[in-house]
Amino acid sequence: MSASLSDALAVQGRVIGALLLRDMRTRFGRTFMGYVIIVAWPLSHLLLLMGVYLLTRRVAPLGTSVPVFLATGVLPYILCLYPGRMTMLCLVQNQPLLHFPIVKTTDVILARGILEILTACWVTVIFALLLYLTGVEIWPIHYQKAIFAIIATMYLGFGIGFFGAIMYKLVRAWLAIQIGLLITMYITSGVFFIPTSLHEDIQFYLWFNPLLHSVEWLRSAYYDGYGYGMLNQEYLIGFATILIFIGMLIDRFIRGRLLLA
Repeated sequence: MSASLSDALAVQGRVIGALLLRDMRTRFGRTFMGYVIIVAWPLSHLLLLMGVYLLTRRVAPLGTSVPVFLATGVLPYILCLYPGRMTMLCLVQNQPLLHFPIVKTTDVILARGILEILTACWVTVIFALLLYLTGVEIWPIHYQKAIFAIIATMYLGFGIGFFGAIMYKLVRAWLAIQIGLLITMYITSGVFFIPTSLHEDIQFYLWFNPLLHSVEWLRSAYYDGYGYGMLNQEYLIGFATILIFIGMLIDRFIRGRLLLA
């Protein structure tokens, strides 16, 4: 690696680190409780959904544990769509910073993405610990599959957030469009049902939802032989990568318009 490239990467690292700290202080305040509240919000969402589902349904569509079935469906939503939605807002929320020549749009997005991924990791750990303490066998059969599924899901969330941040900066109406798309992805991802139990025509359209593959991937770590009917790991990773690539292309060719939008 040349000295100039290493120096450039070092500068970018310092910029992203500074943006990350600024984002934390702006959103969470200077106290630890601010960050606790941010983590508690998606965590409370998880627990509320699980509580309602347990009260209305006693038999799991798959396996013998209702909490495990629901957790493997809802957790990808938290790991993907929460970070995706919050990352989408970062450029608009940090508009004044974009006027500094050293700060690039990708730096702002990366800083927010890292923060949201860290938050999602904390939510996952605390959620799993709470289920374990209440007697739920939350540990997967295939640990490696579960880890890769979680990483891939967060990567998808970052891809959605990256593309959404660029689009929302250009077109304010994109906020409503993306929220509508995220809700649709959530409803059709198989959180509360098994996709392969539906008619083949419905399965065909559901297959194009990348979040469905996140759910199927995570559930395949808990249930032997599950996921072979719908799961396509390459599609999930490729979908996220394409979103990031398109976002980078837009940023590259119309960066001036992004700064003025």
